[in-house]
Amino acid sequence: MSNRAATDSRAFHPAATPATGFSPTDTPDRTIPHTPKDSHATHPAATPTPGIAPIAKGGVLPAGTSRRTFLRAAGALSATAALAACGSPSGETTAPAGPGFPVEVRGVQGTATVARKPERVVSVGQYRDTDAAVALGVVPLLTPDLSKFLPGGTSPWLRARAGDRLPQLYADAQLPFERIAAAKPDLILGTDRPALAQDYPTLTGIAPTISPDTGYNKDTWQVTTRRIGSALGRSAEAERLVGEVESAISAAKSANPKFAGRTFTIGPVTGETVTTISSPQDASALFLAQLGLVLSPKVTSLPNTSIPGRSQISPERLDLLDADVLVLTYATPDSRKRLEAEPLFQQLPAVRRGSYIPLDMTTAIALAFPTALSVPYGLKECVPKIAAALH
Repeated sequence: MSNRAATDSRAFHPAATPATGFSPTDTPDRTIPHTPKDSHATHPAATPTPGIAPIAKGGVLPAGTSRRTFLRAAGALSATAALAACGSPSGETTAPAGPGFPVEVRGVQGTATVARKPERVVSVGQYRDTDAAVALGVVPLLTPDLSKFLPGGTSPWLRARAGDRLPQLYADAQLPFERIAAAKPDLILGTDRPALAQDYPTLTGIAPTISPDTGYNKDTWQVTTRRIGSALGRSAEAERLVGEVESAISAAKSANPKFAGRTFTIGPVTGETVTTISSPQDASALFLAQLGLVLSPKVTSLPNTSIPGRSQISPERLDLLDADVLVLTYATPDSRKRLEAEPLFQQLPAVRRGSYIPLDMTTAIALAFPTALSVPYGLKECVPKIAAALH
């Protein structure tokens, strides 16, 4: 996938509602045994990871804190201190740092120092933090519950990799600081949390917390994989994983030369509102572009909605959706039924010739929030459908 930053992918999501979490257990992170895949592809040389450098001293350097945030953090940290006092026996020894540690991971919110190889990891990011850790063989103790968007609260690609070592879930509306502190993490992953700025001071009081390299939803999946790999002491695994996924993308493109130069449109339908992605830099557009497809010029000059890179299509201008391949995702079955019954939609050339793909929400999320786990899933689900649409 291109290394250029992807724009906000929230348009694929309906409004979130709080989900119900459950209590954590005081067990260390589950490490997934990794068997390297056979690969005949030649991987590119290791790319330097932004914001990472080994250092000599430990600690966390948080960003500036407002008075309101400080007061909020103080309350959470009081509970954290009490939990820590109850859970740390006197005379407890500190484990050695281990090879490659400590390591410093710089981010937009501050610099996290990981003193030793993490054994207890918590994720506060929605998708990409947990995916990156699990892809590298480390299952976080806690991760947000995404049941509003994904059945069961986690993605099928994460479950396939983690097996029976699934993380415990918590409601994502507001971070459960006491529960996070009770898990006694030695690393918190927060690169994929929109509201990390307000929570960062509190989280860093619990454990070193990794923030995005360039900003929320701006880091590529390659950058996120490498940064989290460094923090976990798994840089070599991260580099190998990036190479494997990039090779899979190249293989899919090479196997489908008829994709080259063919146009597409893609977007979500919520209720009666039809939205199309109008920026080539959007994550979903980049996913299809890496296969050789081109975002239709009909939509790239349309005005944005409140979300950059998104444009609303009026019922009278459904013709703007027409392309060699038309991809739409629906928030509900009723939304799909309503649009597909529209005479103007039925008359679109793409629809008439069978080049229309109604994409399920789970696959749409795999494209919109790319990770080393979701990209292969997206390739498996999308490439055959696109090939059939371009018959």
